[in-house]
This record gives sequence, C-alpha cells and structure tokens, in this order.
Amino acid sequence: MQLLQGYKYPEPFHIAAKNFFKKNKKFGSKDRKAISEICYTYLRCGLTFSQIELKEGLLLSGLLLDFEPASDWNNVSKELGYSHEVSDDFFIQEGAFDFISKAVEETIRFYPSEHVLPELEHYNKPGNLKFRPKNWAKDHTDDEATKLGVIGCRELAVNQTLDATTQVQDLSSQFICHQIKAEDHEKIWDICCGAGGKTLNLSSQSRSEFYLSDIRPQIIENAKSRFRSMHYDANYAVVDLSKSQKELRFGAKNIASDYFDIIIADVPCSGSGTWFRTPEHFTRFDYASLSKVADKQKTIVKNAASFLKKGGRFYYITCSIFNEENTEVKDWIIENTDLILVNEIAFDGIKHKADGMYMAEFVRQ
Repeated sequence: MQLLQGYKYPEPFHIAAKNFFKKNKKFGSKDRKAISEICYTYLRCGLTFSQIELKEGLLLSGLLLDFEPASDWNNVSKELGYSHEVSDDFFIQEGAFDFISKAVEETIRFYPSEHVLPELEHYNKPGNLKFRPKNWAKDHTDDEATKLGVIGCRELAVNQTLDATTQVQDLSSQFICHQIKAEDHEKIWDICCGAGGKTLNLSSQSRSEFYLSDIRPQIIENAKSRFRSMHYDANYAVVDLSKSQKELRFGAKNIASDYFDIIIADVPCSGSGTWFRTPEHFTRFDYASLSKVADKQKTIVKNAASFLKKGGRFYYITCSIFNEENTEVKDWIIENTDLILVNEIAFDGIKHKADGMYMAEFVRQ
C-alpha cells in the first residue's frame, strides 16, 4: 500500500516501483515480485475501485491472483475490517469479476465510457482485465506480408535479442504505416516524428524524400542516430508547430508552402490506446485536460497543412481511443481547413493483441 500511496503521477509506475525498492531494501526478490504484481493488478482494474479505499481495492485485486487456500484471503479481509468472504471452492477465473462487481457495486471498467470511440466501446468490457498487448517489431530485411497484410511484421518473444535491421514497433503503428501509400521521389514530412519510427518503416518501402521534425532537439538527435544505423537518409529540423511558420529550414533547405506530397501528423495525445501497458493512467489521468490536448492538436494541424501541396495527402494519427482527440478533431479539420476526409480507421488493439490507434486521411483541395 505504501508504494501506491507514495506514487506521484505522471512518473511511470515501473520507475516509481524501482525507486521504492531501492529505498526499502528489506524486501527480498519474492516480496518485490509479489508487491509489484498486486499493485499492477490493482492498477489494471482501472476505474473499478475509484469509489472505495485503496486498501479495499488492493484486497479485492488479490482475487485476480492465485491464492490458496481461500481462508487466507478471508483472514486478510477480516484483519482489514471488511466482511468480504469467499468459499473454499471459489474458482478465480470464473467468479472473480462478478464477486468484485457486487462487492464495489460497480461494473468493472477502465475508461469513462463517454470519452471512448463508439466502435471501441468494448475496451471497457470486464474481460479486458486479462488483456496484455504483445510486443511487435518490423524486420526491414523481410519482404513478405505476415500479419494483417503488413510486410516484415514480427511478434517478439520475451527478452528476444534484435539484430540491427529490426526495429521495435507496435502492430498498430505498422498497420497505419501500411495505409500510407508513399510513391518513389515524393516529399514526405513527419511533423511530430519522435524517434522516427513511422518514417523508418516507410523508408523500407519507398525511395521517397523524407523530412523529420520535432519540437525536442534531443529527440531529433535520437532519430538521426536510428536512421544512420539503418542506413536510411532523411532531412531533419527542430520545428515548433504550436506557432505559425512562414517557412521551414531543414539544414540548408528553406521550404515554403505547398511543398510536401505527404504530411504525417502523429500528434501528441493522451496515449489512451496504450494504457493496458501502463495502467497507472486509468486512475490518474486528468480527463479535464483533454480539451487542451485537442486544442494543441488542432493548432499543429493548422500550422502544418499550408506546407502540403494541392492534392497532397495529410495523415492525422493518434494512439488514443478518445472522441475528443480523434473524431472531434477530424470534424474540426473538415470545417476549418481545406482538407477533405477520404479515409478513417480506428485500429482495434484489443482484437489484435496490440495498442489502440486512430488515423484520419485527408486530401488537400
């Protein structure tokens, strides 16, 4: 309980746990494993325990773990001052969900349902407590379609060593890249490139002219390093798209409006499509901040769109499953820019053992 009580969001919980155990060396390896497991199980229950005490939530989380005999759990319940009790023949895989729901008088859920895209409302089904996304990678030496028609997609084994031609990239991101039809010699701008994963993916498929930008200088340096290691070429710039830009400078190149054939806008977002990997967000995220996040996304799109050629393609992408960051921004783009919607995808990560993702493809009039 001390670990969760002392946890300060938005620090990643696994880092907080690591630091906690460093300070509390009295816990042996078995204790550390058990404490981490119960804490993560509690966090993976999402909003289910939002109206009860932390210690009661942790107690009920224990029903989702292996325990034997039932009397041990009942004794802990009594010691904590609760009347919860399970029978000796309590079968965890079948009875835990119903027992927990009745105990807290709350349906097991992870996100506030009003925020979730209608086509992904099943993300709130209780059975998702068992959901764990797989780890995926892109093999740049493979030219065969392996998963969902995606070339070079590979599921990673635990602790698998990667060779130099393979990059870690979730299936959802690889699938979205597969929807971007880049032709040779086109000019492609990845405007919030991060470490450049999407452009790396596209570089294996097309001999296009790639441009990467981000507001963070160190991230650009990381992208440069990754591209060098994969022997791909690109142009780089630090660009702040929260501000209007009259021109862009990529090294010695000064770029004005109507220049790019494709713009990829994988914008900063809540990351809610990835929260089954980092469940601390379920209970700690400030949903009131979504309007500010969406405003930032709209500003980025508006300031980037003028650099797209007439007839060029604009890909708006998030790793979010929330209406505010996806369909509502899509509608704003339609109403406030000269971009026309031609395709829309809500990638179902739970169905495919991956992260959730959204993409809206536009063409500039």
